[in-house]
Amino acid sequence: MTPGLLDADSRRGAYGALVALTLIWGMNWIAMKFGLRYAHPVIYNIERILIAIVLVFAVMLWKRLPLKPESWIAVVVTGLLQTTLNSGATTMALAGGGAGRTSVLVFTMPFWTMLIAWPVLHERVRGAQWVAVALALLGLVLMVEPWHWEGELAPKLWATLSGFAWAAGSVATKYFQRRHSLKLLNLLAWQMVAGIIPLCLIALVYPLPVVEWNGAYVLALLYAGVAATGIGFILWTAILVWLPAGTASLNMFAIPVIALVSSMIAFDERLATTEWLGIASIGAGLVIVSVRAWLASRRGERDVVEAPAIEGG
Repeated sequence: MTPGLLDADSRRGAYGALVALTLIWGMNWIAMKFGLRYAHPVIYNIERILIAIVLVFAVMLWKRLPLKPESWIAVVVTGLLQTTLNSGATTMALAGGGAGRTSVLVFTMPFWTMLIAWPVLHERVRGAQWVAVALALLGLVLMVEPWHWEGELAPKLWATLSGFAWAAGSVATKYFQRRHSLKLLNLLAWQMVAGIIPLCLIALVYPLPVVEWNGAYVLALLYAGVAATGIGFILWTAILVWLPAGTASLNMFAIPVIALVSSMIAFDERLATTEWLGIASIGAGLVIVSVRAWLASRRGERDVVEAPAIEGG
């Protein structure tokens, strides 16, 4: 699919890989929810990221890709935002809330991206983008229900923080790409290394429950660490060689849908009426963003919303 990473050499192969990757990332929310039954969110996050780090660096060594990071500042900033905050907040949200609900809130990322990119990258929000942002904010309020201080408010806030951090990390990545010659796989590998350090410090400072090791936990950990994170990163960088970012990022809409439906089947997750209205509002905004990005890529334009660099979790 791309010279130096995968052997498939067709645009059709890239579309097939995108469909497979979307399914892998959509089901990863269920795998993480299962895994968190047996481990503290911080410990689970550390273990799945360590697996992904080993896998990605092994592929880089195998393919003899440059190992030295192009910018340590970019590594640290994106690592703190995308690995420490985004991944950490996602697992905290999943530990206390439903997988489907969490995925939808995390995937408010494109709307935060547009708002953050305005002052940082000087990419103004225009036309239909404002409609998408308004729909997303309305949906966010309906789903979080800030007027209800009991129940699952904390997991919802963690999920919202995850989406915001993911967006900030994506904008930071684009900011540094304008100033350095950054290789995406190299940056992803090193930002996981930088981002996992604060998580390890938390585990050292605070006494956390030990992992309940069993077959189900190992399978959930391997799925999240190997398939979704490690192989997912590698496939994603390969897909972007063949497909425009706007086209590839259409999976932003499909992933939370897969997670929501899977969670309803696997965990009997049920949502209130206001939450369904919120999901519909956020979904409508995602459709606007995705279609606009696709049309922009067809015209050869760069859109504000970049294709997601990680699985959103």
